[in-house]
Amino acid sequence: MSPLIEQETALPATAPAEEARWSWPPLFGLLEVQFGAAVGYLQTAVPYWLAKDGMPLAEIGVLSGTAFSPHAWKLLWVPLIDLGPWRRVWYGVSTLLTAVLILACAVFPEPGQHLGLFTLLLTALQAAATTAHAALNGLMATTSKPSDKGRTGGWQMAGNVGSTALMGALAIFLASRFSRQVAGIVLSTLVLASGAGIFWITERHDPATAPTGPLFRAAVDRVKSIVVDLAKTAFSRDGLIMLILCLAPVSCGALTNLFSAMAGAYQVPEHTVELVSGLGMGVTGAVGSLVGGWLSDRMNRKLAYALMGGATALCAFAMAAGPMTTSTYIWGSLAYSLANGAGFAAFAGMVLEMVSDGAAVTTKYSLFVAASNFAISYTTALDGHASEFRNIGTRATIAADGLITLVGITIVALIFTLFLRKKPAAAPAAA
Repeated sequence: MSPLIEQETALPATAPAEEARWSWPPLFGLLEVQFGAAVGYLQTAVPYWLAKDGMPLAEIGVLSGTAFSPHAWKLLWVPLIDLGPWRRVWYGVSTLLTAVLILACAVFPEPGQHLGLFTLLLTALQAAATTAHAALNGLMATTSKPSDKGRTGGWQMAGNVGSTALMGALAIFLASRFSRQVAGIVLSTLVLASGAGIFWITERHDPATAPTGPLFRAAVDRVKSIVVDLAKTAFSRDGLIMLILCLAPVSCGALTNLFSAMAGAYQVPEHTVELVSGLGMGVTGAVGSLVGGWLSDRMNRKLAYALMGGATALCAFAMAAGPMTTSTYIWGSLAYSLANGAGFAAFAGMVLEMVSDGAAVTTKYSLFVAASNFAISYTTALDGHASEFRNIGTRATIAADGLITLVGITIVALIFTLFLRKKPAAAPAAA
C-alpha cells in the first residue's frame, strides 16, 4: 500500500535536520467529502424535495443561487486562514460545523413554509463548508509536490465532484427509505469520519508566520504581507486575466444544481434519479476530474479550461434537442457530469499554477474560486429563470446553460487572442 506521505529529496547538509513532507494527492479526495456532502445536499437533495413538494423551478433556482453565494463572498473572512500555520485547525472546526448544520437542515420542519429561515440555514451550511474547503486548498497548494500539481488538483476535484453527486443521491435514497432526518444523520457522520484524514496532513512551516517581535506588531506585519502578496497577484497582468476567466461562465456546470429538479419533466422515477445523480454522476464526475487533471499537465491550462467548458455546452445543447424521456435525462446528465468534472479539474490546475507561493496562498486561491463560484451562482439563477421564457420550461433552462457557456468561451477566446498569445517585446540590442 502506498504511504500517505511522500518524502522530499534530502536537504543539504547545512539545512535544518527537519525533513519536508509532501502530501499524498489522493488524500485530498477524501478530505473533500465534507465539501461534497454540503454541496450535494443543496445541489441534489434539496431541489428534488422542494420540487416534489410543489415549488416552482424558478423559486428553486433563486434559493440555490442565494444559498450558494458564500462560495463567492467567502473572501471576506478567508484571509484569516493565512495569518498563521493553522490551516488544519480551520479545516477541522469548519468540518465540525458542516456536520452540525447538515443535521440542522435535515430536521428543519416544513422548509417550504419557512423558506427564509431554511435558506439562511442552507447559506450558513455552505459558509462552513467553503471555509473548510478554503483551508484545504491552502494545504493543497503548500503541501503537494510541485510536480504533482495537476494530479493533486485532479484528485481533489474527483473527490469534490464524486462526493457531491454521491452524497446528494444518498440523501434522497435514505429519505425515501427512512426519513430526511436519517439522511442528515448519515451525511453528518460521513463528514466527520472523512474529515479525520486531516491528521495525515503535515502542515509545512512557513518562517514568515513565526512572530519576530511583539505579538501585535507581528500580526500587523503578517497582515501587510498578505495584502501585498494578494494585491501583487490580483493586479498583475496574469492575475487580472485569471479573474476575468473565473468570472466568465466558462465551465460552471450550473445544470448540476438543477438536474434533480428536472426529473419530473423527463418522467424519471425516483429510483432512477438516485442512481443517475448518485452513482452515475459520481463516477462520471470523478473520471472526468482525473482526465481533466491529466490533460491540464500536458497543455495550456487556460485553453484546457475553455475546451472543457465547450464540452459542457455541447452536452447541454444535445440534451435540450433530445426528446423529453427518461433515456435523455440519463445520458444527458452523465455526459454533462463527465465534461463538468474535467472542467473543474482544469480550473484547479490552472489556479494552483499561480498561487503556490507567497504569504497569501489561501486567500489568492480563494479569490479565484470565489470569482468562479459567483459565476456558478448567477448562471444557476439565470438557468432557472430561463424556464419561464415563453413558457418553454425545462428545455429552455438547458439550452440557456449552453448559450451562457458559449458567451463565456467567447470572452476567453478574445482574451487569448488579445493577450495570451502575445510574446513580450524583445529587448533592444546593445549599441
